[in-house]
Amino acid sequence: MSPVTAESQGAEPEPITAADLLPADLLDGDEIVILAIKPSLWFIVFESFRWLMATVVLILLAGWIGRHIAFVNTAMVVQGALVLSAARLGIALLQWASRLYVLTNRRVMRLMGMVNIDLFECPLTKLQNTNLSLMWYERLTGLGTISFATAGTAGFEASWRTVNQPLELHEQIRTAIRRAQRPPKGL
Repeated sequence: MSPVTAESQGAEPEPITAADLLPADLLDGDEIVILAIKPSLWFIVFESFRWLMATVVLILLAGWIGRHIAFVNTAMVVQGALVLSAARLGIALLQWASRLYVLTNRRVMRLMGMVNIDLFECPLTKLQNTNLSLMWYERLTGLGTISFATAGTAGFEASWRTVNQPLELHEQIRTAIRRAQRPPKGL
């Protein structure tokens, strides 16, 4: 007899959350994930923007040069430029898929990297400063970037780039930092 599962009874399975993507061995036994998010999908466009603009310029130049020089194959240049743009968008998609931003009751983490995994993790008690920046293109889409600085560094060491609802998210992070840095009661 097969085991009874939610799927076998017609109920929908629970959706996968970003916290499910976090390797379990990264968390300590009593550590609680407050939030685990991915960047906005706009990250893909912002990461590829220069390449896409260069492709547009290349296509326009190919069309102009193709009218004046007979041996330039405009169609071939346009196809090559489109293939390069598609490749860059594909790389940006992989970069987006490999990023995960995690806030726990004790740490802030950033996982990124397709081949070599880069893990930034810092206890909330060691964070000296956070910075919220809203670049003009992020403001247009309602996004922002949150940067983190620790003691003994001259600048920001890590960032959560292109996140949705940056003001609320920054406030959540600041609240978690205040809770972690508060001395235990009774001492």
